[in-house]
Amino acid sequence: MATLGGGLGLAFLAIIVSTVMDGNSFGPLIGPSSFVLVLLGTVGVSMTSFDMSDMTRVPKAVIKAMTGSPPDADAAVTQLAELSDIARKEGVLALEGKLEGIEDPFIRTGIQLIVDGVDGEQIQEVLEIDMAAMAERHKGMISFFEEATAKAPALGMIGTVVGLVNMLGNLSSPEQLGIGMSLALLTTLYGVIFANFFFGPIGAKLKNHNQAELSTRDMMVDGILTVQAGASPRMLVERLETYLPPESRVGYKERLGQAA
Repeated sequence: MATLGGGLGLAFLAIIVSTVMDGNSFGPLIGPSSFVLVLLGTVGVSMTSFDMSDMTRVPKAVIKAMTGSPPDADAAVTQLAELSDIARKEGVLALEGKLEGIEDPFIRTGIQLIVDGVDGEQIQEVLEIDMAAMAERHKGMISFFEEATAKAPALGMIGTVVGLVNMLGNLSSPEQLGIGMSLALLTTLYGVIFANFFFGPIGAKLKNHNQAELSTRDMMVDGILTVQAGASPRMLVERLETYLPPESRVGYKERLGQAA
């Protein structure tokens, strides 16, 4: 949220400051009709490439881009280390009592499969199917915002052409030419703004979230299979911390809060 909102805020601040520095006003930049044409037109044209079931997920995707974050990989390593420790000391059936305390549904599914006695190959298959389905859902929303990013400038140009046609059809009133030209160009401006300040950043944010989530889930699969194989918590931590940036690699002792 901070990077997306902060970045857009900085971009708008640059526009505001530069406008004020040149002694211009914001009145000519406000055009409700241009706003409606570009926004609704872009969404409408983009919708034609998708099913209605996809469209119902657009608001949720916007909220996720603005406020969501990928799973915490560091916390996942610590939790998997704790589960591995329990499995080694008390047996895998002891993990059943820990299932309700596992917030991440992906890890919970993997641990449930271990408790049920499913072999490692089948566990990996189930989890990879889950990941593929998630990636496909994300792909639909990413594609929608990429489509909208491409279409917004075109809708702006359409609005400009419509405005110019109307202006040229009213040459009997020369005093209206300047106003007409201003409104026509304003639609192009709105198209560029929507593409680069709204649809584009949201699509890029969703893509980054998807890549980060897939990477974290790859690590989770590795950890779950390591627990299933009966490896030691120390080995699990050393293995999974290779997925983390160097500054997050704190080691087995600190994660479990016990002496090595």
